[in-house]
Amino acid sequence: MLVERSQIPPEGLDLEVREEPCWGEDQGLWLSLAPIEATLHLERKVNGILASGAFTTTAVVLCSRCSEPVSVPVSDQFAILFTGASEASRAEESELSAAEMDVDVMQEDRLDVSRFLRENVLLSLPLQPLCRAECRGLCPHCGIDLNETSCQCQVQEGDPRLLPLQHLL
Repeated sequence: MLVERSQIPPEGLDLEVREEPCWGEDQGLWLSLAPIEATLHLERKVNGILASGAFTTTAVVLCSRCSEPVSVPVSDQFAILFTGASEASRAEESELSAAEMDVDVMQEDRLDVSRFLRENVLLSLPLQPLCRAECRGLCPHCGIDLNETSCQCQVQEGDPRLLPLQHLL
């Protein structure tokens, strides 16, 4: 969904977006992703477009310990300033302040809402999702799910050549 700067009235533009994610290159990050529902308020500013609002969706991802599918709610609030390419290119190399961290560049005076939502969903996905806090994961030797059964693997205490050094720990 593209929004032209000229389509935004002086008082701002409120949008409610429901978008089906069709981002093929990111499919390894989740098994499925529910439609993204977002509310946006777009305001024209002197140096660009200020977009603020919130989004929510649900992702089915693999548990990082046992590889079982788990449904994870994904939501976040945002406020970001989209500037034109000319304002971004005029800036000299300098350290960004905290106020400048939420700034992005528009292409041809258009705001790509789909790309913006995609980036925010990706940033909001958990790094190591768990099916439950007490998940025991998989046995590193035989691969059995330790949440369902216990395995008979012999756990080696470590390299016997290093035993004389254990008193140092």
